[in-house]
Amino acid sequence: MFNNFDLSKSAKLLFALAVFLLVIIIVIDRYIASEKPELKKKDITFAEADSLFRQALRNYDIGDKFLTVKKNKKNSSDFVYSVKVYSDVPVSLLLLELENLFSPTTAKIISHEESIGGKTITRIILADKPLLISEFTTDKNIFREKGKIGLIVSNIDFSIDNSAILNTPEQIIFLITPSEQSRKFITNIFSAGKRYALLINDDVQDLNYKINESYPVRRNKKSVENLFKHFPSAAFIAIDDKSDLFDSSIREFLIKELEWRKAFYVQLSRFDLLNSYSSNAVTAFGDMIKSMNKNESRIILVDGKDFYDLLPVIPAYRKIGYKFISATELLK
Repeated sequence: MFNNFDLSKSAKLLFALAVFLLVIIIVIDRYIASEKPELKKKDITFAEADSLFRQALRNYDIGDKFLTVKKNKKNSSDFVYSVKVYSDVPVSLLLLELENLFSPTTAKIISHEESIGGKTITRIILADKPLLISEFTTDKNIFREKGKIGLIVSNIDFSIDNSAILNTPEQIIFLITPSEQSRKFITNIFSAGKRYALLINDDVQDLNYKINESYPVRRNKKSVENLFKHFPSAAFIAIDDKSDLFDSSIREFLIKELEWRKAFYVQLSRFDLLNSYSSNAVTAFGDMIKSMNKNESRIILVDGKDFYDLLPVIPAYRKIGYKFISATELLK
């Protein structure tokens, strides 16, 4: 069967085919590269540099009252911006913000710290000439009096890919209704380094966890037992105090069972519902945060579908001083 097989010819054929494929890859790569023209960086004026500089400060809630503009003693044509920086804002973050804002321009940013914890001198240079010089000084006596926010995400759709929510760096807590599906989802929660809490309301349909005033006491006790057996790592238990369950005679039984087991439980009304402010998640989130008083704390309950919309805007609020922490810290 292999008598007529020519190994030499086959090797040459394979080598030629490899060279041909390599040529095709090179041509395609060059074609794709030619279709992506490099973004041309633009020169900027002093007024534009001033605007970008102030924008970087505003992004960290540093207003004009902390900024003094003066002439450079060594060169009167240069301006020196003296900036007081909040004690809770690392100067390194401000420098990174400047780098990001000035990246589309031809301006270069050069910084150095005069001494440890001292002034940081930053020069914004265009065509080898200083366009703007700044002095950043951290003032230990000023800090941002913003609130603390805990985020709880509920109504997760188990049928879709929730990796974006699971992998967010935010310290969110998933509020889940006990069921076989939610029990399986806990594995994903732990793998992502997150925590979960249980919600007891009228929507509990799984008979292993359902509690009802028409059930015998023994049956209800078994349901409570299953909750603690199958969800032993819940951060807390939230009871919907507006549910029919809470208004029924079973409430006293449930509270006694939770207290006997020394469970940490709260009423759902303790949380601020995002969708009670506006149907638009981003607008509601902004309104809720801006209405907070100095150093106020809030636990915000967000639907899973709405949390996707909040992912891009949360960092902007963190920049200006709002602290996003685990809701469990605010419940203590």
